[in-house]
Amino acid sequence: MKPTESQIQKTIDLIDDKLDDPKAELASNLAVKEGYVEALDILVNDRQTYEGIDALTTVQSRAIAVLAVDYLLGDCEQKVLVGVNHIL
Repeated sequence: MKPTESQIQKTIDLIDDKLDDPKAELASNLAVKEGYVEALDILVNDRQTYEGIDALTTVQSRAIAVLAVDYLLGDCEQKVLVGVNHIL
């Protein structure tokens, strides 16, 4: 089931919170950060295709971006998309 506008906004807020975490700036988390920055763009612009994701630099960042598209299509739950943890 596709998410509602309010669910999408809540997801955007959760991703913003992840990116505001100081740990997001650690070198070990750059792939996660890159993926979530792309995920935000996907959600904000309602991009429902995988176009452009291949330009990301790591498998992990591409995977997060794919999850964002899948979320918009109703094929992925919010908890899966926002559940990618930073490496500690």
